[in-house]
Amino acid sequence: MSQTIQRNIYGTLNDFMKTAPVFNSRTKQEIESFFAYCKEGMDTDSEKLLATLFIKALNKKINSEFIGENIYLGQFDISQIQLFNILIEKFPFVKFSQHITNSAIAEEMQGAEEVTLVDIGIGQGTQVMNIIGLSEKLPQLRKLHVVGIEPFAEALEKAEENILAFNGKVPFQIEFTALHDFAENVDFAAIKTTGEKTIVNASLALHHIQSDKQRLDTIARVKKMNPNAFLLIEPNVDHYEPEFHRRFQNCYSHFYHIFQVIDRIEHIGNADKNALKLFFGREIEDIIGKEEKDRFEKHEPATQWIKRLKASNFSIKNDLLKSPVEAGCGVEINCFQEGFLGFRFKEETVLAVICAN
Repeated sequence: MSQTIQRNIYGTLNDFMKTAPVFNSRTKQEIESFFAYCKEGMDTDSEKLLATLFIKALNKKINSEFIGENIYLGQFDISQIQLFNILIEKFPFVKFSQHITNSAIAEEMQGAEEVTLVDIGIGQGTQVMNIIGLSEKLPQLRKLHVVGIEPFAEALEKAEENILAFNGKVPFQIEFTALHDFAENVDFAAIKTTGEKTIVNASLALHHIQSDKQRLDTIARVKKMNPNAFLLIEPNVDHYEPEFHRRFQNCYSHFYHIFQVIDRIEHIGNADKNALKLFFGREIEDIIGKEEKDRFEKHEPATQWIKRLKASNFSIKNDLLKSPVEAGCGVEINCFQEGFLGFRFKEETVLAVICAN
């Protein structure tokens, strides 16, 4: 696609977003025409597909049916397991951010006989299972106490099952404590920790905490545990922004660059790439299509998280974060003087990894 057409797609969408949510009948016709243009060929054109996702989100915001809902075409469907495998094994932002944090956690565990690992938003325990795999090489480790915090009961039960299944397969004992709750409700100081070291991990979890006060309070409560390391992975973009048009601009740039990286992933087909893009379409719908009180994906720049960490007397400890030489797909991993490891594609720093204690 030429640069001219790329600018036209963004420029047209940007014009619509400037006046949202108030539209007259002529504007609605223009949006419908633009949507039809983008829908034709969107299976091979990232920016057209991205534009349709924004229009779908805009439709939800203004509670309109004038375009219709049939964007998630069957040809893009793949299994959740296949999608998950692509994210973990192929998508450089997820693959290498977790590789970096897992390695940092394993390094912090060195020399300790007993360790407590608190995982905020543990999901089904995949990241912790990878950490356990790395921990097999730690000769002194005798016990690992995993505290899984997760608001979704089924995922938490699966995490406990998956993690405890390692007992007898690794040269140390694993205990699991399940906390079925949101992170902002957890009394971290009351968590019973065992061993010489306590490590807290929060991978793509803290931005789900809704208010600034709750985020600051949660980090302050984590500090009361005096963890040896507190690791965060967070998207580096301002979707907390309340002004709709500025939030759209932030959102478009963020996901435009993500889609460009997806296009560069090798050894997967176009259908898998489009399915991965539609996975992020759910986030776009949340950021653009929902009312402020209902939004869930309230990402913030890394500097905001660092500011909160410092306000709670954490020190930045990024010497533990060791990045690979190359992430692939045009993604660069750089240390930023503000105190985070950033995953950058072209002019957009998409993701941040932060380590504090």
